[in-house]
Amino acid sequence: MTEHERLSTVQRYAWTLELLGEALVQQDELLECEHNPQLSFRSTVGIHQAIRIISRLTAEHCGRLMPQDERVQGGDR
Repeated sequence: MTEHERLSTVQRYAWTLELLGEALVQQDELLECEHNPQLSFRSTVGIHQAIRIISRLTAEHCGRLMPQDERVQGGDR
């Protein structure tokens, strides 16, 4: 994968995280008037899990974009 492809992937991940964050805000608003809290809870858990997965993938791609010496220094902190 080229550096440009990695940057594009990170950009898509960031956009998806932003959309998922907005979905959580909307989900919180729905929970206030929802008659089936179990369904809402399951939806919220799914959104949180998606955010964790995408965040991990984003971190992996960012790590591959950083020069080797910066990765080593960052790991020592």
